[in-house]
Amino acid sequence: MNYIKTFLLAIFISLFLTSHDRVLASSTTTRDIIVPKISDWQITVVNGIVTSETLFIHCKSKDDDLGEQNLRLGDKFSWNFRENMLHTTLFWCYLSKNDGHMNVKVFWDDVILFHRCGWKQCVWAAKTDGLYLWNSAIGEYLLLEKWEAGW
Repeated sequence: MNYIKTFLLAIFISLFLTSHDRVLASSTTTRDIIVPKISDWQITVVNGIVTSETLFIHCKSKDDDLGEQNLRLGDKFSWNFRENMLHTTLFWCYLSKNDGHMNVKVFWDDVILFHRCGWKQCVWAAKTDGLYLWNSAIGEYLLLEKWEAGW
């Protein structure tokens, strides 16, 4: 019986200490530490190539092939998913236009990416000189990848 009391006291003390930890963000709870959050995300790829070229995209993860898409100027392709519990979710896309192509990650577990995407939605725009990510933290697009020559 003493073991049970000692065990319960140890749990109470650890919960008390972690609930008052100033290192945690104010919205973080003890439950968030014990059970990791699985986030809902949306990824969008937009054709913003002003020369009116068709943008070809083919996006995948380890488990999902999202198919091939041909986007005209202003068209977009979006998908929703939940990040896995191990935080290893990765999506990448092959993009090509008349005179260039690229293979690029469009989602991976990275706090900088999450911050830029506003912790819920990443918007990528293909433009004449490369692929841009909408940085919601500063309200502007950032060039993250330039086109490789060829097809």
